[in-house]
Amino acid sequence: MKRLSSMSRERRTQIGRFMEKVGPFTALVVLAVIFTLVNPRFILPMNLVNVIRQAAIYIILAVGMTFVITGAGIDLSIGSMLAVCTCVAGALLKDYGWPLVPVIFLTLGLGTGIGLINGLIITRLFLPPFIATLGMMVALRGVALVHSSGRIYHAFPTSLLTLGRGMIFGVLPAPIAIAFAVVFIGYILFAWTEFGRYCMAIGGNKEATRLAGVNIYRFETLNYALMGFLTAFAGIVLMGRIDSAQAIIGTNMEIHTIAAVIIGGTSLFGGRGSIGGSVIGAVILAVIANGLILAGVSFFWQQVVTGLIIILAVTLSIFRERYFYV
Repeated sequence: MKRLSSMSRERRTQIGRFMEKVGPFTALVVLAVIFTLVNPRFILPMNLVNVIRQAAIYIILAVGMTFVITGAGIDLSIGSMLAVCTCVAGALLKDYGWPLVPVIFLTLGLGTGIGLINGLIITRLFLPPFIATLGMMVALRGVALVHSSGRIYHAFPTSLLTLGRGMIFGVLPAPIAIAFAVVFIGYILFAWTEFGRYCMAIGGNKEATRLAGVNIYRFETLNYALMGFLTAFAGIVLMGRIDSAQAIIGTNMEIHTIAAVIIGGTSLFGGRGSIGGSVIGAVILAVIANGLILAGVSFFWQQVVTGLIIILAVTLSIFRERYFYV
């Protein structure tokens, strides 16, 4: 620690940025090697494709969460939000016989609207993001339970199942193609537009950004609206993959998504983020889950390992902030 303290600020910042860029990929490679040694089936192409397919939903969510956390926010409501959106979509499809396309647009609008409400509560009522979205998490889960009354919606149209189970050109699974299309658009938005630049500026120093003439409340609200849109979108893809929608869907999804973003190098305190890193973080969590299954580890111990990894990721994020960006 003394050696770190004696370094120049510029040098420490360079090291911190190098860790953010290289660290997640290095961790992914190391985990892949370990799980391959434990069970050679891990490295089979079919299994690797399955890992990415499992990560696809979290990749979509991680793109939105990267914007939120980089802007010094947090959204704990996405799991419950996804449950509400999918239950409403399931009811429209099965109970009311709506065509798929209007259901998709309405579901995306519902997710965006809920995200917008989150943003307005935070920016207009000045509630801390943690408290605001925690309250929405509980409330929305209750809405999903009341709405569905314990019912499980299933047997959706083939066109919806294609989004979650289909293949592009008979080679690439549709969820993977959809996820990386979202990543591409998210990267452009994050790295090359005013929206992304202001997102990082707000997370870095909100007051200085406000004094520079930026409407910080508008951009913060848009952050949460985008998160809501992508949550609803991920819910639609998930419905197609598992052919099911119920009130308990999405439980703990917010924890895994936040963990993926932090593992990927995004600062928990805002100001710095990486779409590519968040993608790697989501893949790392999928690799761990898949590798533990192949290693014969029970589901309960998988939860223990995942929780410890989340603690480690947050600890490393705090370590970077304390010793490389001061």
